[in-house]
Amino acid sequence: MHTATSKVTTKGQIVIPKRIRDKYHIDATTSIKWIETENGILMVPESDDPIIAARGMLSKGILKKYLALKAGEIEKEDRNRGPRR
Repeated sequence: MHTATSKVTTKGQIVIPKRIRDKYHIDATTSIKWIETENGILMVPESDDPIIAARGMLSKGILKKYLALKAGEIEKEDRNRGPRR
């Protein structure tokens, strides 16, 4: 595992190191999902392609956590919509 360091700017921005951007195909249009866990923060690039989005997550358990988070978001949206007619 490689380690990289970035500093947060006064505007709250960070620079993702080029090696990591290249490896995970992160470009200027990539949305990043920030997931808080008990061990820290996960930064997961989102993709329109679910296969690409899941790449590398299975072995680390991130996919399971991400799917649980998404299920919670869907449940919350359903509660906020009220009863169906």
